[in-house]
Amino acid sequence: MSNNTSRLRRCMGAICSLMLLLLGPVQPIDAQTTGDQVKQMSDEQVGKMLADADSYTVAAVNRHDAYAVAAVFWDDGIEVTPLGVYSGRAEIERRLAEQYKATDVRDFAETIDEIHISGDHGWFVAHWSANNITQPSGERHPIKGYITCVLEKRNGEWKVRMHTTFPSRAQ
Repeated sequence: MSNNTSRLRRCMGAICSLMLLLLGPVQPIDAQTTGDQVKQMSDEQVGKMLADADSYTVAAVNRHDAYAVAAVFWDDGIEVTPLGVYSGRAEIERRLAEQYKATDVRDFAETIDEIHISGDHGWFVAHWSANNITQPSGERHPIKGYITCVLEKRNGEWKVRMHTTFPSRAQ
């Protein structure tokens, strides 16, 4: 396997982790709001709610919990990564589980840069960072990248409809 391919695979682990981070915060919105409250909230307020909920997602990514990451997607959700397009929650979970077995991603962190909500739809962009741990030496390789995410509210619940993640070229 070439160094570029190996690096891309390591980055994908972090990217998948980022997905969890970004997607995870979407769920608590319904737990904290009902009815028209979300519509009355400003983008800034919704963004703060998502940022506050990031700790749940970060923890799930850092413990390599593929089920928890995939749970933030709708059953027909789509994930787009440098390694391919994955359709449906079950396929996304399988891919994440494989990635977590192949790559030891640690110290994952994510920051939502911008979020917009309009009715039952929304989107956000974010940046992330993590460390890939090389086995067996334990050497850390810092990585970072970006995320875009399309959110959809169905039956009062917010989840991810489409998520894209990619590493930054400036590593």
